[in-house]
Amino acid sequence: MEKVGRIALLALGVALVSGCDRFAGPKVESPLNGQYRYTCCNIRYEKPEISDVNYTQGTLIPYGTRVQILEVKKNSVRFQPDGQPEMTLVYRHGRKVYPFETYLDRMFLVDDPRKNTVPVGKKKGAAKGGSKFAKQMENGLVEPGMTKDEVLKTLGYPPAHRTASLESPVWTYWRNRWETYVVYFDGDKVDRISR
Repeated sequence: MEKVGRIALLALGVALVSGCDRFAGPKVESPLNGQYRYTCCNIRYEKPEISDVNYTQGTLIPYGTRVQILEVKKNSVRFQPDGQPEMTLVYRHGRKVYPFETYLDRMFLVDDPRKNTVPVGKKKGAAKGGSKFAKQMENGLVEPGMTKDEVLKTLGYPPAHRTASLESPVWTYWRNRWETYVVYFDGDKVDRISR
């Protein structure tokens, strides 16, 4: 009887481990494995596993943070951001909208996105075309007047299952699992934010 209990416990353990990895999938050969890239946007985390919803609470990994891609799986990527713990990003919500490879290309950039967001005149040799909202972007705060590109760097890509197109004048984000808020655009500029 004790042996049957151990086998049942082992089977339950295997099922739980398999269930936890159901979204991540098997390891895949990817040209990103081992490469260094930059985060496209601010990423927040409370635990070392995050999803493509990118809740706007928790510790901030700033946009432009250098990361090493450690392992790409079917629907997840394990990466090491400079100065932060190792993270796993699981692609759950946008899978029906666009492919994981497209999402990875959006999230992890070859070039540092900070090069054009230094406030003009703040530093000697600052890039022309720098953003007047650079400080807000670094702190993850959206304000009226920001461009869509500045909002992307500040909040990340809106979850694709609620905002399928970046051409939309309304982008929906999540503060946490239960609460959403909306960024409204007039053309390319933020008009207002529902809180």
